[in-house]
Amino acid sequence: MYRNKPKPSNFRTFCVFALLFWPTLCFGTTDTVSLPVTIDYPFLSSFVIHQYYTLPGQKAVPVEYDDGCTRVELWEPKISAQESLIRFENRIKITLGAPVLGMCARLKSWEGYLEVLQKVSLDQNTPTISFQTVESRIYNLKHVRTTMASSLWDLVQANVLPFLDKTTVDLSMPLNELKGFLPLLFAADDKTRIEKWLGTLRPGQLRIDPDAVRLDFLMDVELLPQQKDAVEAPTPEEIESLAKTWEAWDSYLVYQIQSFTGKPLTRGERADILETVLETRYGFITALKENALGRDLVGEQFIWSWQKITGMMKKYLVQQMSDSPLYYLAFISSSDALAVLQKIGPSIGLDISRDGLVRLARLISQGKTDPLLEYSYAVDPGLRTLLGFGPPLDESGPAFDIQELDMPEEDKEEPVGIQVRNWREFWTASAYAGVVPSDKLEAIKPWIPSDEAIKDYLDRVKQVIELAVVSTLAKNRHEEKDYPYFRPLCLATAWQESCWRQFIKEKGKVRYVISCNNTSVGLMQVNERVWRGVYKPENLRWNIEYNASAGIEILEQYLQKYALKKMDKKNPLDHDTLCRTVYAMYYAGPGGFNKFLNRNKTKSYIRPDELFWEKYLLVKEGKFDKVADPASGH
Repeated sequence: MYRNKPKPSNFRTFCVFALLFWPTLCFGTTDTVSLPVTIDYPFLSSFVIHQYYTLPGQKAVPVEYDDGCTRVELWEPKISAQESLIRFENRIKITLGAPVLGMCARLKSWEGYLEVLQKVSLDQNTPTISFQTVESRIYNLKHVRTTMASSLWDLVQANVLPFLDKTTVDLSMPLNELKGFLPLLFAADDKTRIEKWLGTLRPGQLRIDPDAVRLDFLMDVELLPQQKDAVEAPTPEEIESLAKTWEAWDSYLVYQIQSFTGKPLTRGERADILETVLETRYGFITALKENALGRDLVGEQFIWSWQKITGMMKKYLVQQMSDSPLYYLAFISSSDALAVLQKIGPSIGLDISRDGLVRLARLISQGKTDPLLEYSYAVDPGLRTLLGFGPPLDESGPAFDIQELDMPEEDKEEPVGIQVRNWREFWTASAYAGVVPSDKLEAIKPWIPSDEAIKDYLDRVKQVIELAVVSTLAKNRHEEKDYPYFRPLCLATAWQESCWRQFIKEKGKVRYVISCNNTSVGLMQVNERVWRGVYKPENLRWNIEYNASAGIEILEQYLQKYALKKMDKKNPLDHDTLCRTVYAMYYAGPGGFNKFLNRNKTKSYIRPDELFWEKYLLVKEGKFDKVADPASGH
């Protein structure tokens, strides 16, 4: 139906009316977000020591005169909360004396503990947090409240209490870092919009909590109109761009946890670190597989991982940054801000960039470097140690960076050709042209299945798996008798994953076994993206012994760090169920533990559960000849 257009004057009147009464029609709603600044007490203690306790032994001397004969020393500062006040305790030693003939004549001395209760306040304009003593107490060396001579106490009141009130925390540096970091979380064309938000950034409420002094910075943000239309699936180009962003995030996560290097991590902490790395990587692989890779993945993984390891970051990073404590505060505050904004990400157009992650990593390095966040497949010994794997596996043996080679006839001297796949077909490839050395080629020939000698082949592969079982258990100070079910678990896993194959030969070409999504390779189908930095891809592809050792090492980690740790000790899993649970994690990551147990309760198994169970039972019965039966494949 044809409709008359409104007159210009009427239209302008309508817009003015709409802007006044329904501003969301044009610009969306405005919301105020709270960006937390958390000054936990270990940080505050470290900050005070760095600023004021600068003498050897982390001591401070607020009083020293009469040629050093009169002196007050403070050390071992401890800060905590007491209701709405800060409790600041110090060891204190007071010496009152006078110089006599070049020596000190001691008149009085006292040693014990000085405790002050301080009120915390915020200067809204600076912004600076300051502390003011409102009450003081003295304790003897047995920590019993006491008194001291008035001459000594006068010295404390006149000099020590004002010294303790000198503490201030200037938040300008963390705030400026936050202002520089936030724009990197949005697209470049959002610059004007983000600058407008930052112009509203202001201090909010200050409060004293049992674990920290907390301050919220408030910022007014404009929410984007809600998208009601169905979101279109990303194009191949968008997938590639999203994948590159995720790679930067994965590199950042590794850089972040490497700050734990050399720290006295507990077994539980190492398990949490391993789970954090694996769950985020499995999440990416699953998103790719299900064609569900979206812009929110990195942000969602950031929140989950930050919640998982933030306690460890605060525990250990405050020690590492003791010489530059404000970098610690800037890093924690910026990370907390990202977590807050991610929760409303779609409403404000959040788009985490590689530059933003580099900025965060720079804070971890205390501003000394701009980390490259390189996504490298090279084995990282430090990462292996952090994840609890120990030194790298033996890398001797066949290993070359190609995907497929010609298998020359025995009587010919032919160079080995190479077939290169493109990015989308093989994400982890970095193939180059070259010739495979003849000794390396000879090393892989025994592991190419042959119908004429299939029994001998199966016996050789079985021996490789069993030797890897023995060496893996021995390396971790276990014996096979301690875990009699581990050997059948490993044999069945290799059967399920590859039908005991490292290579496939077709039409004169040999290639290593690779999964349908081109990420998992070889006998144990070790996923190169998930285990990036832990295993060398070239060895996983072309060295069956290396691949077997890697897969069995992974199974042992899942058994020891998850299945045996997490199962109900009052109602432990039987050996068969335990093995099925470990395989579920091997297939889907640490999250597979609870998922399988839930499926097991209702007997609602997925296909991989059923296929593994069939092979596991055959292994227990010793029916290894069935490996060569096509009907037993996966």
